[in-house]
Amino acid sequence: MNFEKYWDCIEFKFDDLLKYGFIHLPPMSEIDLKEIDGKITNSMQGKVFKELSSEHKIFLDKILLDKCLAPKLLQLAREKFKYKGSISNQYHVARMVTNENKNEGYRAHFDSHIFTLVIPINIPKYESEYAPTGELIFFPKIRKFTNNEFVNFIGKLWFYRYASKKGIDKLSMKHTMYANNFEDYRPLLFLGKSVFHTNAIISDKMSSHRLTLLAHYFDSSPKYGIGNLLRIIRNR
Repeated sequence: MNFEKYWDCIEFKFDDLLKYGFIHLPPMSEIDLKEIDGKITNSMQGKVFKELSSEHKIFLDKILLDKCLAPKLLQLAREKFKYKGSISNQYHVARMVTNENKNEGYRAHFDSHIFTLVIPINIPKYESEYAPTGELIFFPKIRKFTNNEFVNFIGKLWFYRYASKKGIDKLSMKHTMYANNFEDYRPLLFLGKSVFHTNAIISDKMSSHRLTLLAHYFDSSPKYGIGNLLRIIRNR
C-alpha cells in the first residue's frame, strides 16, 4: 500500500475535522494486521498500556506517520491552535484490553494533546447477538479548545463526574454521542482536547482481545501540566 498517497488526501478533510471535531480515514488495506497484532501484543507482556515498543515503532514507520502525517498536523496546529512547540511533541501508546479488564470501561476523559489518532489493529467480533466490544464512545467538541492550563484543568474536573457508565448515559441525554467499535478498521482522527471520550467494556461473550494504537500530537500544556503528570503516573 502506498502510504504517501494514503496521507496525501488528509488535508482535504481538515475542514471537517475543525467543524465536527473528528474524521474517519480509509482502512489501511493490504497490511497484515494479524501479524502486526501478534508482534505488538507479545511486546506488551500483558500490560494494558505500553508506550512505543520497538514493534510499535516499526509499524508506525511503515505507515509513514512521521514523514507524512505529523508535518501536516503540525502546520494545522500552528495555524489554528497557536501551537508553538516542536514536531517531536508526540505520545504513542498501545492499548490492549480483554473481557477481564472491566475497570478500563467508561474512564472518560479529554486528552492533553491537540490531535489524537486511533488505529485499530485487532477488534473483537460480534458472535451471536449485540454485546459491547470496548467501542470508543465520544462527544465531539463538547468544550472549546484552550491553551490556558487552569481553564483546561477546571474543564477536565467538571466533566470528570461523567466518567462512569451512569454518567455517560446521563451526558448522552444532553449532548450528541457517537459510538465506534472500529469493525470496519477505519482509523479515527479527532481533536483530543475538545472531544470527551471513553471506551465501553468488552463483553464476556467476546473471546478476543482489543488492540488499538493511539497517536497523540502536540501537548500545548506546560511541561509539568496535568496531562504530563498523568502520563508519568500511567507509565510507572
